[in-house]
Amino acid sequence: MPVPKEAAEAARDRYLAILSGYPGMTRAEVTKLSDDYAIAVNFASGIPDDLPKDLDGVPVIARTQ
Repeated sequence: MPVPKEAAEAARDRYLAILSGYPGMTRAEVTKLSDDYAIAVNFASGIPDDLPKDLDGVPVIARTQ
């Protein structure tokens, strides 16, 4: 079942404070993945090993800048 944009936005907003606590996190945004939406979390460097793979069923994608 595809993840709608509204669900991804809600998950991002709900977990933004937690995501912001990861070292080097610079931005969390909703991004389109094929038919789904996901939360893209950008880091200045290094991606934490314990970053969740999904939040409330919404995929989390880590990126470095």
